[in-house]
Amino acid sequence: MRLLQRLQDGGFKLTSLNDEHPPPYVILSHTWTEGQEVIHNEVEAGEGKNKTGYDKLWFCAEQAATDDYQYFWIDTCCIDKADPVELSTAINSMYRWYQRAAKCYVYLSDVSIPVEVVDAQAFQIAWEEVFRQSRWFTRVWTLQELLAPPCVQFFSREGRQLGSRISLEQEIHQYSITERMRWAATRTTTLKEDKVYCLLGIFGVFLPLIYGEGEEYATQRLEEEIARRQKGQGTRDQHNLSVSQLLPFPRNERFVGREDQLQSLKQTLFCSNTHSCMTVYGLGGCGKSALALEFAYRALTDRVTERVFWVPAISRDSFELAYREIANSLRIPGISDSNANINKLVRDTLSADSSGSWLMIVDNADDPVVLQGIINSDLRSARLSDFLSCSCQGAILFTTRSRKAAQTLTPNHVLELKDMSQAEARQLLVQCVIEEALLNDSLAIEQLLSILAYLPLAIVQAAAFINSNGTSVSKYVSLFEHAGAETELFSEQFEDPSRYEGMDSTIAKTQDLLAAEYLAFIACIDLQQIKALGTLTGYAFITERQQTVQGPERESFFDMHRLEHGERAGWVCTATNRLNDLVLYLPHAISIAGCEDAVDEAIRASLLERVGQCQESLGQYASAEASHRQEFLLRKRALGPEHPSTLTSISNLALSLALYERACTAYQTVLGTDHPTTCACCQHYNEAHLRSEQALSNISYIESGKPPSA
Repeated sequence: MRLLQRLQDGGFKLTSLNDEHPPPYVILSHTWTEGQEVIHNEVEAGEGKNKTGYDKLWFCAEQAATDDYQYFWIDTCCIDKADPVELSTAINSMYRWYQRAAKCYVYLSDVSIPVEVVDAQAFQIAWEEVFRQSRWFTRVWTLQELLAPPCVQFFSREGRQLGSRISLEQEIHQYSITERMRWAATRTTTLKEDKVYCLLGIFGVFLPLIYGEGEEYATQRLEEEIARRQKGQGTRDQHNLSVSQLLPFPRNERFVGREDQLQSLKQTLFCSNTHSCMTVYGLGGCGKSALALEFAYRALTDRVTERVFWVPAISRDSFELAYREIANSLRIPGISDSNANINKLVRDTLSADSSGSWLMIVDNADDPVVLQGIINSDLRSARLSDFLSCSCQGAILFTTRSRKAAQTLTPNHVLELKDMSQAEARQLLVQCVIEEALLNDSLAIEQLLSILAYLPLAIVQAAAFINSNGTSVSKYVSLFEHAGAETELFSEQFEDPSRYEGMDSTIAKTQDLLAAEYLAFIACIDLQQIKALGTLTGYAFITERQQTVQGPERESFFDMHRLEHGERAGWVCTATNRLNDLVLYLPHAISIAGCEDAVDEAIRASLLERVGQCQESLGQYASAEASHRQEFLLRKRALGPEHPSTLTSISNLALSLALYERACTAYQTVLGTDHPTTCACCQHYNEAHLRSEQALSNISYIESGKPPSA
């Protein structure tokens, strides 16, 4: 293949390279204007500058330089169409060339952005209508140019970025051959045979080009070649020749780094002839699912596997729903039967020799009960892990937050995903923030990344806030360091197409609930020297401190992840502030409890119980005693003296008196027995005690000191 380079003098140079191992390059997708495109011979001769197509050439060079790419490819310039052999080879190779490009720039010459629109991506209304009507979407060759590249970006005639491809790529691969044929039929092309030739790369077949044979004959040759390749492939019939790609999210175009981890996954899962399994575990938000998704797309791009299946193990229902989608995709016979065991059918199909190579990603396998738990002895409700195929043609990748779960799932192949490196974290932030002007403070960027502990989800969430509010990084750091703002910022919801619908996408809600309870307490104590807790270390929230003293008697201390400590402490402050708000409603609750005609006695008693508990928390012991006493009287009258709820009221009343007595003792100790405050407290306590005794006086078992009979 030939690639273009821009020279220092502003000219362009064509370089012939081995298309099996080309250097990194970007590729241009565009529509042609007859007689106005700069062709191969003109680039060689340094001509064609007066053509309108020269603007596209210059744009592609500028954008490639901006993205740090030296080489770029444009079909009109890099293919010598006067050579029929070269043209035929290029058309059969084109899908692969687009597939291997680092990025594809879609240049829409018929889409213009008004000068007054400063941020084109933020104000889509200014160009949305003309974008939908662009000629690019009607041309037949642009179909493969949309599907093949890992990253597709759209630009206006002025070279301003409009956005990127979102979810079309993953959806396209799920359609049958017949349905794909219909796409081409709705698009236009200069030569009618190109309606067929443009599908060669999509279907992965090679055909010699015969211009003049007509669309009908070209279609027949394509179908015959597809049929020929399908012979002897068992269940992979014509409707299922395409790579089955049941991925829930589009490729993350902002994915950066993690090359060592991706290589480790590839070596473990694809470098043997046996069934391979591996588990990635790490802190919630560290990028486990993003790593698995990128690995899946690379596996398909590099053709190391034919199919990828994505199975969320969030719950038994999510697992079984994914298996049903797999069954539909593979068109497994018998799945429409109401008594069919879909899980078993999928396992057996993937275990067959005719299944071909496949990769299954079991995501969010945090709860061991989902995969390992047994509901009953019926096969339909057996362990879900029993329905994972062990075929030598397949590989399974698990993701989980729990180290314990990782060791259970794949004891010999576990990969811990740690925080990103400083360079990777910076690159991710730059990718996510739309306006470059908001990133003009390098010192603030380093400070922010340090505060966020280089955690990917935290960086993405911070970038979402920066984008939506037009906030500079330095200002965001100031907000973050403001007392109480950390929790609010981490709880800010944002749209994330790479996370499951209905699942919280914020840092504040990605942790295990039991671990969250422990952390809420630990956040109140010092950040360092935390006594060991296995649940927290298993989820990578805390890490063991290395000590010089060894042996069985040594104490173990653990340090908490910086984000966790700040987040949990913020939750405690938020809860404390919330209590202050709730106190304002206390008089209203007391008023409702006093509505004798409007509210049932049992309901009033229940409300008074809660009022009394709230008053105890506030140190209002006299008021608490009065509330619990009234609560007891109402329940005794409504439910009877020996009802369990009435007995609970007696216990509540006794507790309030005990607390009141402790308050009096504290006053005596601190202020002395003769202090006015102490005297007033003791007098009020004695009066409350007397009233309570009178209320309880007709309960026989209290007077006798014996509990009621069972």
